[in-house]
Order: sequence, then structure tokens, then C-alpha cells
Amino acid sequence: MSTTSARQLWNIKWLNALDGTWTDLTSEQFGGARFDGQSVTYAFKSERGAQWPFTRATYTNISKSHFTWRGEKSDDAKTWTEFMVVECNRTGE
Repeated sequence: MSTTSARQLWNIKWLNALDGTWTDLTSEQFGGARFDGQSVTYAFKSERGAQWPFTRATYTNISKSHFTWRGEKSDDAKTWTEFMVVECNRTGE
């Protein structure tokens, strides 16, 4: 069993397909991924050259057929401003 699974932590990474680099989205520096019983939130330091230094993502309204993804940005990782909300719905096939 790995340290991550023993501690019941999420390990989420983003692959930049343009340059082949990985970004850790659940850095312990920002508390990793957090689940409060209704939503999952994680924050990470953006890649160099990004429009803003920090990004936070929150998944809410989670059900078998729906979730809401909320993106927020920050210059200091203390004050956050929403930049995008995505409503995701599963359709019948």
C-alpha cells in the first residue's frame, strides 16, 4: 500500500501535452484535495507564464448524473475570484 492510499489522499496531476510536463494539482502546500461531505476542492500553483499564479477548483452538486465545476484564480492564494463555472450532466444513451 502506498503512502497516499494509507493516508487516504487524492493525487491529481495535469499533463501539459504541449511540452510533456506534469503539474501536481493536489499539493500538500495548499492542503491537498479536501472533501467536506458535499464538495471536493483543491488548489495549486500555476505553471510559469500563466495569467495568474494560483488556481482553485471545486466540484459541487455531485450526483450520479451531474456535478458543477467552479474555477477560481488568485494572485496570493488568499483572495479568490471566480473565472469559470461548468455544469456537467450525464445524458441517457
